[in-house]
Amino acid sequence: MTLFAEVVFPLPVDQSFFYVVPAAWTGAAKAGSRVMAPLGNKVQMGFIVQVSDQGPDRAISLKEIIEVIDEVPQISEDILSFTRQLSAAHFSSWGEFLAASLPPSAVVKTTAKAFLTEKGGDALKEKKLSRDEKKVAEVLGEKPYSLFFLRKKTGVKNISSLAARMEKKGLIRVERETKTAREKKEIPILLPPTQLELDFSVDESVEEAAGVILGAMDKGAFAPFYLSGPGPKRQAVYFLLIRKILACSKKALFLIPELSQAGPLQESLEKGLGGQAVFIHSGLSERARELAWQKIRSQKAGVVAGLRSALFSPVERLGLIIVDDEHDDSYLQLESPLYDARRGAWLRASGQRAALVYGSSTPSVEAFYRAQQDGYLLTLKNGHKPKQAVVIDDKTEKGLISQRLASGLQGSLDEGKPSIVFLNRRGYASFLFCPRCGHIPKCGRCRVSLAYHKKEDRLVCHYCRASQPKIAACPECGSKVLEPGGAGVEAVEEELRRLFPQARIACFDSDRVKGQKDRDKVLQGFQAGKIDILVGTQWLAHQTGLPPVSLIAILNPEALLAFPDFRAAQKTYLALDFMMRLVDAADKRSEIVIQTAFPDHHSIRAAARRDYPAFYREEVRFRRLMNYPPFSCLAEVLLQGRDLRSLAQKARDIAGCAAAFGRGVEILGPAFSPGATVRGGKRVQVILRTQKPELLDQVLRECLGRIKIKKSVWRYP
Repeated sequence: MTLFAEVVFPLPVDQSFFYVVPAAWTGAAKAGSRVMAPLGNKVQMGFIVQVSDQGPDRAISLKEIIEVIDEVPQISEDILSFTRQLSAAHFSSWGEFLAASLPPSAVVKTTAKAFLTEKGGDALKEKKLSRDEKKVAEVLGEKPYSLFFLRKKTGVKNISSLAARMEKKGLIRVERETKTAREKKEIPILLPPTQLELDFSVDESVEEAAGVILGAMDKGAFAPFYLSGPGPKRQAVYFLLIRKILACSKKALFLIPELSQAGPLQESLEKGLGGQAVFIHSGLSERARELAWQKIRSQKAGVVAGLRSALFSPVERLGLIIVDDEHDDSYLQLESPLYDARRGAWLRASGQRAALVYGSSTPSVEAFYRAQQDGYLLTLKNGHKPKQAVVIDDKTEKGLISQRLASGLQGSLDEGKPSIVFLNRRGYASFLFCPRCGHIPKCGRCRVSLAYHKKEDRLVCHYCRASQPKIAACPECGSKVLEPGGAGVEAVEEELRRLFPQARIACFDSDRVKGQKDRDKVLQGFQAGKIDILVGTQWLAHQTGLPPVSLIAILNPEALLAFPDFRAAQKTYLALDFMMRLVDAADKRSEIVIQTAFPDHHSIRAAARRDYPAFYREEVRFRRLMNYPPFSCLAEVLLQGRDLRSLAQKARDIAGCAAAFGRGVEILGPAFSPGATVRGGKRVQVILRTQKPELLDQVLRECLGRIKIKKSVWRYP
């Protein structure tokens, strides 16, 4: 009996392929096993997702699998099922999700080296080759090279196709070699005894919330919860739940959004649980990731913690998933494979009948609304009232630094206390413009304004990093005067040095602090009291180890409100709240100043009062009025490519297909997306909106199945 294997590959291709299983491999070919199989002109590692005696419906000639790598499948049925659902939900590559669930040693690489044959040499001498064939033959005449080097040396982009044609003609010979990374051996590490710490943050509200969740966990069924409240109390609940799960011989998965949080969480887990946690994140070396994966696979880890990629860890007997700081967009993976780890956590928890706990002190509007409506919102009481901010109307001020803010900074300097000034705009100015004709220099590849960096005296594109010297005159009218627009952190630093010449001032942004060494130098100097005023972008707020300060100033937070995003107000509130947390709450004289041109906007007004319920009420009213999520389901389909005509046609095809579903689907576009040209590539979007999530899924499956082009799909919620 002939067996057929359905195989997916770790490539950005949302498609599976069928192969015949040779008789020699019929016993080894199982779902979850890695295989080597021909794909186009290459031999590629893939994953069997199904084995059957039934081939594809259409009569096509199938190739055979070359080799089954695994005696025992590397991927469990649970991970296969979970990644299939995640792939379908985000229209991303199933094979790339499966690859993410394996350690570095499981990656199999195939290299191809080309040799010039005698026939090829003769054809080169007799000038019987095409232009590209001649380039390849001339390079291979020196010695054999890999296809990667050939593409780099000759400049031929479609080198694989060209090599296949030349190999078929007998002009070259291609030898392929498969290399598997060596598996790292686990080295037992003797850890010093951990001093467990008692948790004094447990109060009545913590015990009550934990009791509700524990009651649902005892039933052994999928149960979602949203824990809203301050960080220490949320962590107290998490630890009570984890101890219960471990006592039941089950496992927990703990997700955090950012790498900067990994160190503090690891320390807390070691002190609270005695070293039963394993961490997975991009900051680990390849060897460390390998050993962590082995420990998880052997079920020696009671808790697996890490960033979004930890979601793919091979944890068995999973009883609890925690997604802390749910509001953070770092849970979105923007490169292939695209996915939202928050939605992925829901899929995995429901598939393994585990409890799911989201947590945040500032929840995303969609998640908070859903938790309220479905009755799984749990609120923890805040023990103290957080520091409120003073809001200054920037429209009444003349300079970058208002008189009120300058007075506060001077007061901190007089008392010898540190201050932080935030402005989330890099460089000296967002753009230069000609006051005579209005011309603004733009990037030739991205068609966006070039930012001016005064320290380097250059114009820089913040999309593709292309730069050029500052132009001396307007290329349109010849005017010798170009004015800066949209002040950046360099301009703020310059103004502060003018106002406070005796102060020790430093700037912290990704242009000035480029490596870990530079980063540590600035942060350690600030911690040691060697810096009086630290100026930085929002990136500064994400650094760990920053000491509480007596004054925080946030300049022009309304810049986020200008983004064409229905969540702009939510992002503004979250950004403000995040930066304001660095103020020294214990210092009664500490101060927060928000300097803005929109003091009455509800997101800024509520953030200044640290009043999330007030922000939520206003934002929900706006969302309901405009029919935005959570009151509708919205999908953004982004098409990318070099040929604008082709992109436009594909976008019209999607819109036309969606229109066939009738009035239940609202279609916005096609239109250029924000940042319509990036690095020379074009970006066109179509937005679809419905009232029913099932209908939106149906529309996307039907319309995107016809489009063979690079695309990204984001769904809200």
